[in-house]
This record gives sequence, structure tokens and C-alpha cells, in this order.
Amino acid sequence: MFKCWHPKDRARDGIAAVMVHLSFCLLSGILQIRCEMMFTFAGCGMQYSICSDRLKKEKKYYIMVLTISGEGKVAMKKFLGRFFLLFMMILLIGGCARQKETENVMKKSDNQEKVMRYVNYSRFSGDGINHLKLKSIAEQTIACYLLEGLMRIYQYELQYGMADRYEISENQKVYTFYLRDDACYSDGMPVTAGDFLRAFQRLMEPENFNSYAAIIKNAEDIYQGKKKIEELGVTVLDEKTLQIELEHPQVQFLQLLALRSFAPIREDAAEILRPEDCNGPFTLETWSEDLVGMKKNPYYWERDNIKLDKVEAVCLESSDEAYERFVKGEVDVMPIPLKGAEKYSAGIQKKVMTGICESLYLDLQTEGPLQCREFRQALNYALNRGEYKENMDSDFLVPNARYVPENGLGILKTYTENYQDLPCTKYGNQKLAEEKLGEALKKMNISGAEDVNIRLLVNDDPWSIQEGTEIKRQWEKKLGISVELETATGDAFWAEKDNGTVTLTGVIAEYADMMAYLQSWNYDYTYGEEGNQSDTVQKCLRDAERQTDEQIRLSTLYKAEKALMEDVPMIPLQLRKESLLLNRNLTGFETSMNLAGGGYEFLYADFK
Repeated sequence: MFKCWHPKDRARDGIAAVMVHLSFCLLSGILQIRCEMMFTFAGCGMQYSICSDRLKKEKKYYIMVLTISGEGKVAMKKFLGRFFLLFMMILLIGGCARQKETENVMKKSDNQEKVMRYVNYSRFSGDGINHLKLKSIAEQTIACYLLEGLMRIYQYELQYGMADRYEISENQKVYTFYLRDDACYSDGMPVTAGDFLRAFQRLMEPENFNSYAAIIKNAEDIYQGKKKIEELGVTVLDEKTLQIELEHPQVQFLQLLALRSFAPIREDAAEILRPEDCNGPFTLETWSEDLVGMKKNPYYWERDNIKLDKVEAVCLESSDEAYERFVKGEVDVMPIPLKGAEKYSAGIQKKVMTGICESLYLDLQTEGPLQCREFRQALNYALNRGEYKENMDSDFLVPNARYVPENGLGILKTYTENYQDLPCTKYGNQKLAEEKLGEALKKMNISGAEDVNIRLLVNDDPWSIQEGTEIKRQWEKKLGISVELETATGDAFWAEKDNGTVTLTGVIAEYADMMAYLQSWNYDYTYGEEGNQSDTVQKCLRDAERQTDEQIRLSTLYKAEKALMEDVPMIPLQLRKESLLLNRNLTGFETSMNLAGGGYEFLYADFK
């Protein structure tokens, strides 16, 4: 109860009442209480009281008594002096109370599960995940944390995974891997060398075979039915020792072993991944079209360094819905639109390279103008990627005119910096475009450019249509040809891709090496025209694959890229950036430009 007596000056009484009232409001706000106040002013006949309540958290009463007596200015001076002391005391108490409350919140947070949720704008397959048949980049990211091979890649660094050491023979064809003693699945069952043998043998099946597996001794002969599966160059020396023999040396072989297709498969494993089949830092908890949940693997060899208890990939339909949930604290990471990023201010914005390389793929098998090399060269020279970016009005597009992206890291950067003697097509060349078009028309026996018609296929979404519209505009304006813009989605898109079209699509490399971008051309793309570079490209790629001298390997890959740029089976267009919105308290969340790293890298993520 506070009492103030001042018999002579009603105005000063009023001021005193207001000042004390304000101080109580401050105290009430800081301490989260309702304070009991009673002011009695002799001479003005005014009484004012407010009921009090307990301090919610501490369950204590705060009672202060301030008594001021006297007359005139002396009393007021006393009041003001004591009021100042009271005010400072309120701030001190409030600060201590707030500090106590913050400590309580922090302690509560420390005791809660640490769950990181990130947004995915496309739905997952409702059937579950088959790591040998991953259907999307989103599934690649999830598989990266559920499964681990002999090696792993984190932030472009090759690291040990299920193996803790390896030996390489003098001829660089035989690798011996020693598994960790604590390498286990999520149910505690040990990972064995036999599980890895089973994984390699599964890759020999026709529906699972890929070019990466072909490097294993006898793999291609087994795939073609010429040899038995027992002749595969993979041997179990003992329960924790595995030996792999290659057809020839390959410098990127250890990087390949970080891919999910080389993860171990236990004897009782199902085709669709179960929680107990997981040997990565997380194990599968839930799988649906709208939500994939992972929880920390209690038996993972590096479990003490994994701070997150759970990770959830949440499928949402729009950035507006995602942002609403982000503001509520229901998601921690979300991609934000290419335009209008300024309105997403609730977290930390982070621009990153996605690793997605978008190009125009040309169908060389269907009879038509695309089978003419000079015409493809004209299309390439006519495309000004700088003008394209400007008209698209986006800071998230990086013009690219090479088959190996110019802004790669590590060995990619070394390669693109050292080998730059390529035709400059990033900003187009109108003179060369017209020259090549003239040669093409003569070769195809066509009288004029207006008689040439090509189909341009893009995905059926607003952004892709805008991209296609700009490409169509440039080609029609600079070459005088007719371009028919078509859209499709899903299976229909891929069905039309090889139907005489120019198709805008993107790829992301599985590991950080030039070969990851070029090796898809290590297959026959011959198209019925003499003088094509198919044989040259394939020879260079196969020579580079076997080369152990790094400088010779790089120069050989450059010859392959140069031949591809002359032949133009594909027109490189751009690299794509992405802007992410991150929870301000989230630490250790990184990204990578290749699938071996998972795209989103949250191995050591935590909340501060």
C-alpha cells in the first residue's frame, strides 16, 4: 500500500498520483502481476485503489510502503527523491525477474526435443523410399541421412563413413576397406562386409544397374549375362573387411562410394526402406505424401556429435502457407520466391547455389532441323544469356554457356579457370549465328529461315513458361525462325522430351567432379550426320576415366567438353540460385551443389 499525504497543493497531489501509478504499471508489466495501489490525499478527498494478484511464476506478494509527510515544497522534494529510488528499485527487480524467466525458458528448451523442420513444395511418393530408385532431389536429401556408405561427403570434403580406413594397391585397382567396430543399423545390428557385397550384387540386376557400378571388375559382363554374379570383383575377407577390384584405376571412385546406391543392405532388408534398414545419422520414423519424419539413430557411430533429435520434411503447397507456419515457429527452413523476398523478414535470408544446371536438350534422333549441326550452332550463338537474365528480372539466375559450370568449387574451379579457350557464347554472337544459319539452310536445302519450325518444351508452371517465352522471343527475332512453345508436366513431359523437341530441363551433379557433368555423354548420341563428334567425346571420356595423372585427366576432359560445344547436342543456359529463410536460432545448416552431400546439409545442425 502506497500513501502520499500533501495537504496544500492538489495539483502536485495529482502529479504524484500519476507518477506512482505509472511506476506501478511498469512494475506490473515487468513482473507480470497486478499490484495493489491505494492513494489517499488529504485535502483533495481522492482515493484510488487497484486489487492485486500473485506473481504467476514465483507465487509471492510484492508489498512496498512509501510514506511521505510534510507540507509544501519540502514534502514534494521528499516525494520526488523517494520516487526516484522506488523507480530504480522497480527496474532492478524487473531485470532480475526477467533474467529468471529467461533462464527458465532456456532450461525448458534444453530439456525439449530439438526438431528441425524444412519445407518441400512437392509431395513425396506415398509408397515409401527405395534408395536404388530415388525419384527426386528431395528423396536424395532424405536418403543421404538415412543411409551411409563406406565413405561420405560433407561440405565437399570426402570423409570416412562406415569404414574407418582403407588401403589401395600399387596398381590403384584394388581397394581394401576396414569397417568400424561400431558400424550399426538403427536397431543395433552390426553392419558387415557381407551387407556391402549384397549391395554391389543388387546393382548388377538389370533394373538397378548404372554407369557407376560398371567400374567394378566383371560388372558389365555380369549385367550382359556373360559372367556369373559370383565373379563380381567384390570379396568379403572377413566380417569387417571388404575388398573391391576395379576394371581400371579411377580417381573419383572413393567419391562414388558416398552415393546412396552403394549403401549396405542387410540380409532381411525390404525393397522399401524400413526404420531398421537405416544405418545413417537418422532413421526413418514416418513416411507419407505430406510429411517425412526422421529421428536420431541411437546406434550411429558419431551420435554424440548429432545434436538434432528429429528432422521433418514438411510438404506445403505455397510459400504463403510456409511463411505463415514459419512465423508461428512450426517450420525452420523454407525456400522463398525468386521475387518479393523483402516481405519474408521473420528469419535470416540466405542465398545459395542449388547446383541445378539448366540446359536446352536437343532431340538428335528424330528427323528434322535439330539433326543439322550448323543449325544447332546457330541456336547457341543466337541466345544471349545476359539479355535473357535481364528480361527475366531475377538475381537468382547465373548465365552459363559451358557443359561444366564455371562457378564450381575445388577441382571444378581449377578446371574451369585453367581451361577457358572455348567459343564465347554466354552473351551470344549475332554475326556467327547468322553465318551458321545460312550454312544450315543450304545444307538442309531450305530456301529461308521462315520455313524452319521447331518445338520448345517447358514445364507447365508460370516461371518455366516465362523462361520459354524469352527463349522463343530471342530465337524468332535473331534467326527469323518459327518456335512453337509447348508445355507439359510429369510423365507427359518426359514422354515428349524425345519427340523432336528442344527441352528445357535441369540436372544436378551427384558428386563434385567434371566427370559427373560430362559422363552422361559417354554413350552413343550418333544422329545420322557425318562428321559428328560422338566418337571423339566418348574416347576422351573413357581415356580420362582411366587416367591417374590429374593434369592429363583434366586436359583430356577439356577435349571432350570442347568437342561437345562444337557438336552442340545440348545448349547450356543457366545455373540456379535459391534463397532460403532460416530460423534465427538454427546453426550449422549448410547447403551443397551435389547430391552426394545431400543438397541440404544438417548433419551438425543445432538450435542455439
